[in-house]
Amino acid sequence: MTSWFTRAVLVAAAVFAWAALTAGPGMAHAALESSNPADGAQIDAAPDNVTLVFNQDIQPNFAALTVVGSDGAQWGRSEPAVDGRLLSVDLDGLGAAGQYTVAFRVVSSDGHPIAGTYTFDLTQAGAAATPTAGTALSATTAASTSQAQPAEESGGFPVWILLVIGVVVVGGAVTFMLAKKPNTRR
Repeated sequence: MTSWFTRAVLVAAAVFAWAALTAGPGMAHAALESSNPADGAQIDAAPDNVTLVFNQDIQPNFAALTVVGSDGAQWGRSEPAVDGRLLSVDLDGLGAAGQYTVAFRVVSSDGHPIAGTYTFDLTQAGAAATPTAGTALSATTAASTSQAQPAEESGGFPVWILLVIGVVVVGGAVTFMLAKKPNTRR
């Protein structure tokens, strides 16, 4: 009895170790690593663009990035551009001194959507006269989001549950297959 039980435990442990070691990097979602301007930065002149850097490549489809002033005006002049781990939008200058909100929504390489916001302050009024009408996210959506750090959207199924179910099923199958058949009398 000890022999088959030991084998079943070893097989289950090997399956679990294999699943844990191979599932980690491929199952992780993208996360914002840095930005320019940075979260909470105080700048005296408008940058040419806003650039976000993620910890992994993001999908170019469905990427959105807006820069919205405290008056609700959007200051991006281009469509968001994705280049591997980078997401950027060109700016049409900035307006009045004050707080600007950067809002983004991207899709990780694993298909999971990630969204968030952060703010920076312009300390001197910009030279731009009028904001542009943005198409990536509405100014209302971007300005109304009040998260200080990027927040992952919910909606994905936890992968660890599938791993546990797989280990239990494989362990049960191995145990069943290794169990000795009882002797039948003729």
